[in-house]
Amino acid sequence: MGLLGVMVVPLFVATWRGSLFGLSCQGLLIAWAAYRLNPDVHVIGTWLNLADLVLVRGIGAPLLLYRLMRSRNHTARHDIIPPNLLSWTVALGLVLAAFNLSSVLVPIDGDQRALTSVAAAAVLLAFLVLASQSTPFGQVVGALRLENGIALFELGGEHDHQSLVTQVGQLVIVVATIGLYLWLLEGFSERGNFPPEPTQDEPTL
Repeated sequence: MGLLGVMVVPLFVATWRGSLFGLSCQGLLIAWAAYRLNPDVHVIGTWLNLADLVLVRGIGAPLLLYRLMRSRNHTARHDIIPPNLLSWTVALGLVLAAFNLSSVLVPIDGDQRALTSVAAAAVLLAFLVLASQSTPFGQVVGALRLENGIALFELGGEHDHQSLVTQVGQLVIVVATIGLYLWLLEGFSERGNFPPEPTQDEPTL
């Protein structure tokens, strides 16, 4: 439920710092959930998974994005979804839909259903952010939210068949993807192509 909270609350906090704080909390809480599901620290794969979630998603990506946004003196306000009742209703409706979907996918109540519910909510809310955003930073936040939702889904599966090479490859891909996001944002900001933040509410439809 704490993980669900850090996914929903930043949608209503119209600051880019709040969005990055939410991304950091998501990575750290997913890492905690991964450790609780597989506390075997004697396996290299466990350490690779924790490094991905803690160092890359929980600390590295939010910190690098924070430094970039701060260096460009970006305005503090940044709406992740349009600040109106319709968008807020859609966001809460997606959360309810995710919980209803999980009851169909996982008929037995328990940790597996809760994990599926939060993961489905994370993916649906990420698509909402991607559909609502036109700014480069907002698109990057939505993409990282989607990455976290997929990582949470993966916790519910069996990983015994994954080789060490596969896990290393996944970690490299995540790092390279975040590096690409940062490179694109840096290019947009250097060319002055960051769209200005709206000073008033824009129409939703």
